Amino acid sequence: MLIQSGALPMDIAEVETRAISATLGIEAIDGAIIAGIVGLCLVLIFMLVMYRLPGVAADMALLIYVLIVFYALAISGAQLTLQGIAGILLGIGMAVDANVVIFERFREELKEGRTPLNAVKFGFRNAGRAVLDSNVTTLIAAVVLLIFGTGTIKGFATTLMISIIASYFTAVLITRGLLILICKLGINNRKAYTR
Repeated sequence: MLIQSGALPMDIAEVETRAISATLGIEAIDGAIIAGIVGLCLVLIFMLVMYRLPGVAADMALLIYVLIVFYALAISGAQLTLQGIAGILLGIGMAVDANVVIFERFREELKEGRTPLNAVKFGFRNAGRAVLDSNVTTLIAAVVLLIFGTGTIKGFATTLMISIIASYFTAVLITRGLLILICKLGINNRKAYTR
């Protein structure tokens, strides 16, 4: 059998030419960042409306969370991709979820007649296990994605791990510290702490 190689005896005419620039990806990332900022602002407002003074502490902790995550990404030299933004936004959701669980326990302790300072201590103690469990299970999933994933999945897993660690740190330590400081200001009106 003889295989012939070479150019085909055919004329090729260009019918249409299109150029797709890198701005398409940049526009998608810009849109995701805008959506993330709008979502974060709505979450901050929600926490203020629903939880009042504890919401102030949660909002401050969420802003610190965002700074920690972007600082960690800058130090690691990671590039911000759509998947990375998704990991950060999921981490914001985890931080808000932790605060909601803790504040509901705090609210229950207030209803039982505890002072706001004692309600903070008992609320964090009683909700701590649930918050830790949810963060650990998500962290395990992120590690599995990092080990077995490829390309953009690894980027998502990396930002998700950073986000989970930062969200747990801010929800448990920073929110608690800020709430204790607020309680030590001597505000004993329960309406300032709960609806």
